[in-house]
Amino acid sequence: MAPPAYYQDSFVDHELSKNLDSTFAFEGPEKLLEIWFWKSETDIPSNSNGEGLRSIPLESWVKILDLVNCKILSMKSCKFMDAYLLSESSLFVFPHKMILKTCGTTTTLACLKELFQTVAKCLNMTIDSKEVYKIFYSRRSFMFPDKQVHVHKDWKSEVSLLNEYFSLGKSYVVGNFASDDHWYLYVGGQEVEEDNLKKESVSHQHKVVDQTFEILMTELDPQCASKFIYSRKPGEEAENEQDDLGHNLGFDTMVETELDSIFEPTNRNTHLPSPSLSDLSEDEDYCKVRNSAESVIDGVTVTKSSPTDFEFVHDAFAFTPCGYSSNSICSNVKGGYYYTLHITPESGWSYASFETNFPFNDTYSITQILFKILKIFQPRKFSMTLINEICEDYDSNYQSLLGSDLILKDLGYKKHEKVVYDLKDEYHLLYMNFEKCN
Repeated sequence: MAPPAYYQDSFVDHELSKNLDSTFAFEGPEKLLEIWFWKSETDIPSNSNGEGLRSIPLESWVKILDLVNCKILSMKSCKFMDAYLLSESSLFVFPHKMILKTCGTTTTLACLKELFQTVAKCLNMTIDSKEVYKIFYSRRSFMFPDKQVHVHKDWKSEVSLLNEYFSLGKSYVVGNFASDDHWYLYVGGQEVEEDNLKKESVSHQHKVVDQTFEILMTELDPQCASKFIYSRKPGEEAENEQDDLGHNLGFDTMVETELDSIFEPTNRNTHLPSPSLSDLSEDEDYCKVRNSAESVIDGVTVTKSSPTDFEFVHDAFAFTPCGYSSNSICSNVKGGYYYTLHITPESGWSYASFETNFPFNDTYSITQILFKILKIFQPRKFSMTLINEICEDYDSNYQSLLGSDLILKDLGYKKHEKVVYDLKDEYHLLYMNFEKCN
């Protein structure tokens, strides 16, 4: 068997990177599939490979992704996870779970049978999809739904297929279904007993709290979008054979747009211009900016703020003639934290997405990150979602976003919807949709 992907901390497909042509890319909104095979790393069966899903070799992921109609551009690893940058978005692999996010006309759900067969083979165990701990599948409404293939032509068909594989599935259509901007969600998996929920709530302070925060933006400001349009042509080669033009240009774009420093503590001057934003920070300590430095360790670019800050390994790619994708994974704090961005800047269907499971706190406020992202892209329309475990000690993120429409109003954004759901077991969902006032 080939060694697991993480035995090498990076991989680049230079041939694909050189020749990939995204001229006809059009559908920005992604399909997001997250499967928790087990509750945590410690719940992986002892008779299987202790590395869990990370023991699956890169060649096997290639076969799985062939069914999705996308390719692996590059990969970065740290001791907590593997992050694959794809020709159509991203794949994150942890010991106990995986997250697959793909855009365009990819067939994300077509890989399910091969995925479970691969997990069973590589981990040398019997696995039943009906017994996975939990499953999330979500997507924004498509811009060009008639271009989709397989079950992705219709939400009911997607749900029907998901129900074939997973137990106790529930589906939701969130937002104004009559508009072209709403959101779909499917959740399933094992039912958690109420007594166990109470026990887990008490012990949350000792564990990583699961949450996913997304910002989905359309009609980007043309000047902002232009930063993701390039003059590089497919087939162009770097003068130095060791260089990769797509990745080099991607990282240059990441630095230029400050997407490499999203999770550095910020001060007032980094926010969107508005008199009301001066009230966001209650004390000077909250606003301190720490000196940052970029270093290269064994060929991996690491952004550091200070020894106690989160350090991210970045992987970014600039598509030709336009488009951008990046994965950033935390290498120094346990928890498997990441953030990922994907941009299709074409006028008429411009789109950008930001997703993270970062553990927001007083230093890294979820609303401050929201304002940073909005400043970079300045969309005319956007929606945001927060799915997180219900826990009193970690409720500040939810409450902060819940009241953010008042601040966003001062920034010129009108709220169309604010939707709150109590989901299966221990999760709740917050969905909000905004449009810039003329």
